[in-house]
Amino acid sequence: MPLQLHRVSSDGEFNEIVQCICESYATPVNRVWRLFRHDPSLAGFIELRDRLIREFRGDPTACWLKIFDTDIGDKVVGAALWNTYTENPYPTYKDHPMEAYWWPEGEPREFANHLLDQFIGDRYKKMARPHMCVKEADRLNLETFIEATDLGKLTYEACGLVYAGTNYLETAKRNASPEWKALERDMQTPIHMYRMWRPAGGRWVEGRTQLPWEKDKEDGK
Repeated sequence: MPLQLHRVSSDGEFNEIVQCICESYATPVNRVWRLFRHDPSLAGFIELRDRLIREFRGDPTACWLKIFDTDIGDKVVGAALWNTYTENPYPTYKDHPMEAYWWPEGEPREFANHLLDQFIGDRYKKMARPHMCVKEADRLNLETFIEATDLGKLTYEACGLVYAGTNYLETAKRNASPEWKALERDMQTPIHMYRMWRPAGGRWVEGRTQLPWEKDKEDGK
């Protein structure tokens, strides 16, 4: 199965990329991904694809990569978005960093925003420093951060990243409405994501290397 890695450059490549991601995250269900694709219909697929294209074109730090299999007609079998931050991408904390405008207005969107505020807000607390993916990180002597699911955690550990804590996305709400409770059941909250980190140069020594936010606390940042 000859697999080839390709850097994405055209909008037309996103149709297969989004299809691949949606299929791969369906079993087992990736609940964080469902935050970003709420509508499972064809219209929802198109909205997601076009949103990813807009974000890609508007973000000079973004690099989409895809893997295709030449044995099955160059079918896309994997894809990933990596960002290269040579400066701190989260210099000022935001209580509400992203609006889930692709969710219906009202309580469903409030529910999605509540989860996104925790998911993205954690980056402002833990990833506020220059960083990028492993190969380029070594070239520029930068750190690497990524959020991982249960399955992804094992993959990233094999690439030299270490577990650096868990981010729990909670939805508990006093006097929650029936609609809110139904959303909790549907999204199976709370959701957990693992923080994964690799120090600059991959120089990790168990018991000696400090996590970056621990060092920041010592330095009074």
